[in-house]
Amino acid sequence: MLEDKRLKIFAAVVEFSNFTAAATSLGITQPAVSQNIAELERLLGVRLFERTRSEAVLTEEGRRFEGYARQILHWYRVAEEAFSPLDYGKEPVNPVSIPLDEATDAEIWSSCGDLHIEIKHK
Repeated sequence: MLEDKRLKIFAAVVEFSNFTAAATSLGITQPAVSQNIAELERLLGVRLFERTRSEAVLTEEGRRFEGYARQILHWYRVAEEAFSPLDYGKEPVNPVSIPLDEATDAEIWSSCGDLHIEIKHK
């Protein structure tokens, strides 16, 4: 999975406004969240959160950075989808073969959620 763990952690802290809750949601420790946010702040040269005993509130710089972080995370997801195994000609996880004369029914099949249709001539 394409991602920058610091951006994912940043997004979780923004969502929960709390380092401990963000850590729990990500399945990591609170010190790991703190270390990653501190490293992100060091790299950017700004303070992203005002910290209180029970809350983490975005600073002005943090609010500005949030938009960039969300865009980057979005483009990671787009890139993953663009380079899915089907795009490389790999066999799907659950291949299904149908006779060519029934291939016209592929339109119906493709309306079934996350189903990928690939027609091959043999």
